[in-house]
Amino acid sequence: MKKIIVVFAHSRKELLKDSILSILSAHGNQDWLKVLVCQTGHTDVAGVVREFEDEFDLVLRLKPQHKTALANINQNRIIGTTICFDLLGADIVLGIEEDTMIAYDALEFIDQVVLRYQSKIGFRGINLGSHEPRTAENINTYSLLRFGLHGQAGVITRKTWRNLSVKKIRKNIAVEGYDSWMEYYLKSGFMVTPNASRLLDRGWVGTHMPSDAIHPYFEKQNHSWVGTTAFDIRDFVRKDVEHSWRKDAVVFKMRHSVFYLLRRSQIIYQIYFNTRKIKIKWGRNK
Repeated sequence: MKKIIVVFAHSRKELLKDSILSILSAHGNQDWLKVLVCQTGHTDVAGVVREFEDEFDLVLRLKPQHKTALANINQNRIIGTTICFDLLGADIVLGIEEDTMIAYDALEFIDQVVLRYQSKIGFRGINLGSHEPRTAENINTYSLLRFGLHGQAGVITRKTWRNLSVKKIRKNIAVEGYDSWMEYYLKSGFMVTPNASRLLDRGWVGTHMPSDAIHPYFEKQNHSWVGTTAFDIRDFVRKDVEHSWRKDAVVFKMRHSVFYLLRRSQIIYQIYFNTRKIKIKWGRNK
């Protein structure tokens, strides 16, 4: 299986450096190809890229093509992910933003999950984030959630990539985030998600929302984060937990999949708005 990590660099040199260091110190990182997509125009970021260039199998330097940061970030993700799947032949791709660090055992977690779920029809990918407390019960367990992609650090499979339309995001590249563009399809199956976070999002530095380092979003993640320091690797066990990341991060149940598939194709919306006879309640189905 070909596994590729792709890092998306934009404008924050210190965060980028920490992100790269976390990848290079992660257990098993030598088994992954590594790609760096860098947007040109920031000389300090260019210096970090040069410092670590030899650690990557491919470095792409892209000129900004759009007027907004969102559009250029989307552009980098589309180009980088396309190259990983369509040119380099990846089976899975882990996309990491420059302001995100991954845990020491994050890649081992991904390996175990892929081995366990790659043949399952509902498997869409793997998220690395959590807001659940880092307890003895959560530390080596995971949940199957019906949720979108954690854009900070998340994995999609080749099958998932083939079921997405790049044309759609290109049309809305300045107004719709990369992760929200694929949400409907991902919610038609499940994303495997650790109950203790294998990512640390430090995006309060720069243009992130929220921009307050002590905002509950970041505080909860800090309390869930397992860290980059080396520790004994253990097997991961499924223990489904309703995650508090967002209200729609619900535990996956196969019987609900048909509704999400119909929602993606907008059949339900057509039935509802045209006839007003059918109402389907979305949310926390138990």
